[in-house]
Amino acid sequence: MTINTIEIIISRFNEDLKWTREGIFNEYKYVVYNKGDNENFDKTNITNIININNVGRCDHTYLYHIVNKYDNLSDITVFFPGSLDLTHKKEKAIQILNGIKNYNSAIFLGEYSDNIKNKFNDFKLDNWSSSNSQNLTKNNESKLELSKIRPYGNWFKYYFGNKIIKSFCYWSVFSIDKRDIIQHKINRYIILLSILSNSSNPEVGHYIERSWCAIFYPMNYTKLFLKPYT
Repeated sequence: MTINTIEIIISRFNEDLKWTREGIFNEYKYVVYNKGDNENFDKTNITNIININNVGRCDHTYLYHIVNKYDNLSDITVFFPGSLDLTHKKEKAIQILNGIKNYNSAIFLGEYSDNIKNKFNDFKLDNWSSSNSQNLTKNNESKLELSKIRPYGNWFKYYFGNKIIKSFCYWSVFSIDKRDIIQHKINRYIILLSILSNSSNPEVGHYIERSWCAIFYPMNYTKLFLKPYT
């Protein structure tokens, strides 16, 4: 398939987004879903700003976009958190954008596991606060809304059954081919969106972060690269 459209989504809280003017990032335009209480950020390469409630962190934003654009998605959608100025996230994002150019395909950079359900089976969190390079403490609450189904292994089985998924990613930095999204009915995404919509700091967000490969399984059109990224 020849890629005709690429859309890059940013989930912002209070980040300044100056990184969108740096290096390869300056070659693209962005849609910002703004969850902060201000619009004090760099808009040089921003084409659209959509204000939404500050719930569910970036995972909610991504699902919100999928649900609301389900019938009009771009060939490739790239999802970035506003905190991409953090070195580890920025490096991964650069690899993804270069990969899209080189392969004319959506790129998903992940990590390998024999079975992510088993790997994270006992994973749960009782408190957590985000890393934020700009010390914007307003969104760094440590009190979590606990998942109704926990730990992760129980949650995974409830939503995905006994599927054996062998890859996962951290930091919510990835791209996905439209065909890998719409192979599943919209209700799949509506259900996941609903469990992220009640709190600005939900434990289930950490479960979903580890489960994007399960959510889009099987990824027949997105190129999946597992560590090492070769």
